Amino acid sequence: MIIDLTHTITPEMPMYPGSTAPSMTATGSLTRTGYRETQITLSSHTGTHMDAPSHLLREGSSLELLPASHFCGRAIVLDVSHMAPGGVITADFLREQNGAVRSADFVLFYTGWEKKWGTDAYYEDTFPVPDEEAAKYLVSCGLKGVGTDALSVDTLRGDTLSAHKILLNGGLVIIESLCLKKVVGRNDLMFFALPLKYKNADGAPVRAIAEFRDFSEKEMEQA
Repeated sequence: MIIDLTHTITPEMPMYPGSTAPSMTATGSLTRTGYRETQITLSSHTGTHMDAPSHLLREGSSLELLPASHFCGRAIVLDVSHMAPGGVITADFLREQNGAVRSADFVLFYTGWEKKWGTDAYYEDTFPVPDEEAAKYLVSCGLKGVGTDALSVDTLRGDTLSAHKILLNGGLVIIESLCLKKVVGRNDLMFFALPLKYKNADGAPVRAIAEFRDFSEKEMEQA
């Protein structure tokens, strides 16, 4: 089964505070030119997108320099939506996941913010984020990346972006504004998040998908 984990890009979509919303202008039409074509202008961190190490680090790699294999792998989706507003994802919480984090390539956090997409509540700065110790633990696990259904893996209140810097300095990519509700709690996913390939890519929109075996009731009975 293939599940799309990507928000659709529209001019009205939520954007990180300070980023410019995308614009779409028809430059061709079937009646006028005989074909459809659209000029799209967008930020490199629009919608469901990936942050490259170069996003914040002077010597960090940009996305087009990373191998395509860095954008796919095994993933687990951890449910942190039960945490109180302003909750913190700790290293102890990650260690308690029965070794699932160390066996994955990507750890994706379901905060519940996906349900707020398209509303002012999506900008509420109370979604759970990893603290510095948790970010360091994620790096120690040899992951390819970390993702979230919220706007960021750091709070919007401060300007230190500590989780970003630790993860990116560890060679991980970060995927933000994912759609994870349909796969929350699963630990058997193959995750794919393929960014646009352009020069000096500090970030890029991705088409993120999850693939997994969907056992039928008959197969479950026979297992």
